[in-house]
Amino acid sequence: MYDSYYENDLIIIIMNNFNFGGLADTSFTNNGPQYLRPYDIYEVNLTNIKKDVLKGKDGTEYGVVALEFKGCGDIKGVYTHNLFIPNKDADFERRVNETSGTPYPSAFEQFQYTLMQLTQVVNPKGADKIKENASKLKSMDQFIDLITKALTGKNDVKFFLKLVGRTQNGSTFATLPNACVLSKTATADTKPSALNFVSLDKSLLFFSNYELTQMKKYQEAKPTPMADNNPDEKDSDIDLDDIDV
Repeated sequence: MYDSYYENDLIIIIMNNFNFGGLADTSFTNNGPQYLRPYDIYEVNLTNIKKDVLKGKDGTEYGVVALEFKGCGDIKGVYTHNLFIPNKDADFERRVNETSGTPYPSAFEQFQYTLMQLTQVVNPKGADKIKENASKLKSMDQFIDLITKALTGKNDVKFFLKLVGRTQNGSTFATLPNACVLSKTATADTKPSALNFVSLDKSLLFFSNYELTQMKKYQEAKPTPMADNNPDEKDSDIDLDDIDV
């Protein structure tokens, strides 16, 4: 059916006959999902939430809470986000910018604020129940299970989602912004302040000056191809089924 030869260390394949038989079972359009773009605010539903495990190139496994959002009405597209589950000592520590002295919330704080803000918007009664029973939660798994219970089946709730961007290998992808921040004068006991990334009211979502600068860079850039558990922690004897979220 074909001949081949080497040229500059490449195998060159020469087709000897034309065969159009493959047309019958070949799709010539991409019917896969479209993805929501960075630096915009979309009306969406939360279509799925689940605990999952991702495997790195070196075989290391990472626990994540996988979130899937889908655009409403004329907004065609989906956004999926893997929220890494804090499990290392460093994930529970705040860092400080060496130049400005501004402290940053820990990965654990960002994790909590992201999931609780989403729950507060999608299922406010469920969020209140989780807050009321917070002192009974003794493990990360219990917290995630309650969040999942509160958000599962709420895919009919419409709300607004803010997406920013992250750049990797020259391409910019949509991502969730930080859900909380600390002031420069924050102490170890200071709770972070929430940053809205989801809301029932679109006017409550906006981009910071820094985000607007990054948005401009993204919009002016030339198009590029798009690539498309705590140690020593034991579960308490709390029965999560008793908490009606």
